[in-house]
Amino acid sequence: MSVVIPSSASEADAALASGSCVANFCATWCEPCTHMNAVFAELASEGSNAALRFVQIDCDAFPELCERHGLESVPAFLFLHGGAVTDTLTGASAPDLALKVRQNALTASIHTDAVGAPPAAVPIEERCRQLTSRAPVVLFMKGSPAAPRCGFSRKICELLTEQKVSFDSFDILADEEVRQGLKQFSNWPTYPQLYADGKLLGGLDIVRELAEEDELLDSIPAAAKAA
Repeated sequence: MSVVIPSSASEADAALASGSCVANFCATWCEPCTHMNAVFAELASEGSNAALRFVQIDCDAFPELCERHGLESVPAFLFLHGGAVTDTLTGASAPDLALKVRQNALTASIHTDAVGAPPAAVPIEERCRQLTSRAPVVLFMKGSPAAPRCGFSRKICELLTEQKVSFDSFDILADEEVRQGLKQFSNWPTYPQLYADGKLLGGLDIVRELAEEDELLDSIPAAAKAA
């Protein structure tokens, strides 16, 4: 299993909120973290730990999340089930982390056996339908509005901000299944993609054209327009 590295606060919250997981709170400037990140990735790849989701959190990127959990130093590791912390470990001891991971993976696997197998994955078409309708306006982009990872995504965010449109966003680089599935769902091969009331408006060129012709706001739900 690969390590999940959230790119937004909402993705971080979602990764920690369900099932059993271990969160590695680290920082790029922390030398011991570099070593423990490698250990963490190795543990994530071991099949015996498959009952745990491995999530890596950059404390500099998500300071509020670190504060919420009362973390004062890194590296720090939290074990959670259903969003509740069940165990903790601080410091850069690889043997201690390996032991904690194996203990919690065993507990998680026993819990899974007790309650039955996890529910079947949601079909990608249904996931896309849910994601495109989760807010009045949703932008599927590369990166986030605060940190776009391509010029087209940056420009459409700037345009929507100028038009005072409130929008939710989804980083398609963080979910390859959605990245590929949405192309089929919308019959639109490129990103960014902007949706209003669950329906595709288009990419940057179409959205820019609508704005230039003063027609964009006519296509935006009232709930997403600035008062």
